Amino acid sequence: MREAGPPRADQKGMAAMTFYKFAVGVVLALAMIAVLGLSALVFSSRDFQFGVAQIAPSTNGLVDINHLVEVDAQIQQLEAETSAPRGELIEIEQGIAAIDNTVTSAEAEANQTRSEIVGQIAEIESRANIAGPSAAADLDTSALNTRIQSLAGRPGLTPADQQVVANLNTQVRQLATTEEGLDGQSAERGALVARQRLIGGQVAESNRRIFALQQSVVPEYEHYARVRGEAFALRTLSPLGVSAFFAQGHPALLSTMLVLLMGALGALLYLFPAYLNRAAPVTMAEIVVRLIFGMCAALAFYVLANATIAGFSIASSVQQAGTSGTLNPFTVSLIGIVAGVLAEDIAKWIQDRGRGIFQQGGAAASPVATAPPPTPEDVGFSGVNPHGGPNAP
Repeated sequence: MREAGPPRADQKGMAAMTFYKFAVGVVLALAMIAVLGLSALVFSSRDFQFGVAQIAPSTNGLVDINHLVEVDAQIQQLEAETSAPRGELIEIEQGIAAIDNTVTSAEAEANQTRSEIVGQIAEIESRANIAGPSAAADLDTSALNTRIQSLAGRPGLTPADQQVVANLNTQVRQLATTEEGLDGQSAERGALVARQRLIGGQVAESNRRIFALQQSVVPEYEHYARVRGEAFALRTLSPLGVSAFFAQGHPALLSTMLVLLMGALGALLYLFPAYLNRAAPVTMAEIVVRLIFGMCAALAFYVLANATIAGFSIASSVQQAGTSGTLNPFTVSLIGIVAGVLAEDIAKWIQDRGRGIFQQGGAAASPVATAPPPTPEDVGFSGVNPHGGPNAP
């Protein structure tokens, strides 16, 4: 049998190349995880600022979360100190509402009973040819009682009318009892109203202090509860408080950080297909350079886009948003990702636009740049990314 000789040089090179490609893949994966994690933290903070700016425009999306926590503790302490008066005030308000409902119902029934009594008295007086008093006097309980007593003592009434008069006498007494009850409930309501004013003054003073504390966090203090909920949710789910810390930074800085991270994410979206599909291996240096290039292209395109919008706003006399608090984080992220993936095209486009500005006749008069000859691995490829992506073989 022939003994196996030492491994050939090409086998050693292939093994070394395979390990190097594996190491590059690990670095790409770690870079993607790091960029995704940072992007998620910054995006959540920027989205929180954008939401706060929509709720309370005067804040420009900036809320001191630490101060918010302190203010919330003070508010809870004030509410705890006035919990007894607040509870008593609620009971008083419920008692007043119950009395009002009872009085309204009793008055409606009393008025209906009074109308029926007046009608029956008028019928009896009409049959007995007795001239009745004015309608205003008829509605008074004492006057009704006087008329009923007069009818009861009048001779010549039929037995049916006498029975009706007896029933009317009973109804008038019940009506008088109902009115006495209403008077008692009115007195009870007056006592509750006086107590309500006393307790309400204490609660109102506490509320004024609470509103002042809320206004120190959010000038539009009526939105304090919603802003508080958003801030506490961000603080609770923030790993080690990173998102809450970022959320206290200026929106312009966060938008810049977000576009840089999204540019790096776009660069990684370019590198992963190249790592999987390209014949020439992706190197460590290419990863670093591509990440930096993607971030630079994203920042340049972001600045250029904002400058273009500002120019259009000035030309059309339209008021432009003066701060980054009104910039939608989704739009900023889209700009960064697209610029990171198309870094070469963005750089070339900016170069052409810049040349067109400083040359007479604009971009149309600038010399047409000839494309460099294709490399061997690019022959037969088409699309934006010849090293991988949707159009890669």
